[in-house]
Amino acid sequence: MNPAASEMRHRFDVRDIVLMALLSAVGGVLSTYIGYLGNLVNRLFGVPFGAGQLISGLHIVWPLLARALVGRFGAGTLTGLTKGAVELFTGGTHGVVILLVSAVEGLFVDLGLGVTRRRGLLITMIAGALASASNVLVFQAVYFSGVSASFLALMTGAALVSGAVFGGYLAWDIERVLVTSRLVRPTDSIEPNGRRTFGWRHAATLSVVLAFLAGGVYFYLRVYDPFPTPGAANVAGTVSAPYEFVYGEWRAEERTVRTELRGSVTYVPPADYTGVPLSLVLERAAPSERASTVRLIASDGYEARLPLSNLAENADVLLTLEGDKLRLVAPGYDGAYWVEQVVRIVVE
Repeated sequence: MNPAASEMRHRFDVRDIVLMALLSAVGGVLSTYIGYLGNLVNRLFGVPFGAGQLISGLHIVWPLLARALVGRFGAGTLTGLTKGAVELFTGGTHGVVILLVSAVEGLFVDLGLGVTRRRGLLITMIAGALASASNVLVFQAVYFSGVSASFLALMTGAALVSGAVFGGYLAWDIERVLVTSRLVRPTDSIEPNGRRTFGWRHAATLSVVLAFLAGGVYFYLRVYDPFPTPGAANVAGTVSAPYEFVYGEWRAEERTVRTELRGSVTYVPPADYTGVPLSLVLERAAPSERASTVRLIASDGYEARLPLSNLAENADVLLTLEGDKLRLVAPGYDGAYWVEQVVRIVVE
């Protein structure tokens, strides 16, 4: 065999690069939406964090597809890293840490699918499970949180199951749909599965994908606010005087509190925070007598609910300005309530 030809087999060609770029772009953009779905799952289970790991496998679909369709070691890692960069630059809330998280996920995909030359469904599901669970461990290692071992094990278990089902199985069947439809060519490493038929399993997968994409469209059109007014939030709901809070107009009301952030995934030592008391912001809106809850909603749809009665006389809960974005500082509340990028305050 020609050595030059053999070497070229291990390089990414233009098709590979374009395919990885497309999957990275779609995965990175949809990561914010998946995070929003995770927050909905958390609220469904009544916890501030952790239950969202049940759908974390959706993050793994893209590097799994890239590794399967390209058929070369490194495709998963490169796709994961690029996906993390897209998420970072499209307003992801995890900051630069997402680059490490996504790269490690992609690496586990490469390692998992690289253990055998014949890639079967079981191997794909195991690779997806391990890649999905790795995000839990990386986040814990980076943030040094004080999560109990039992809770950490529960989150890891949920991530393993989600990675196997929503990551491994979904990616496997999407690949089959693409191959059956002759939209892509199969790689040599695919384990043969008999006739090329479009069965009910493919129909179910397509239904899940279409529902997921439809929800994504709704999220980006109706929920996500990619260009919020800097340092501002709309105050509305069951109030007599809804208005737009603009931080720069409230400088005279600023106060400073010293507090620490204790959350399920992170801990920030005591520090000084300067901001405007949320109680004053609400007072100007004049909540109705029947109002009982305040929802603070971020630009990506994340939200926290606080009892209105706890805020009326509490001047330590602040709206602070970080760069040009509002953030809630809530002494005494779990870190999940310290909402970043606040764009709406709704009284109910």
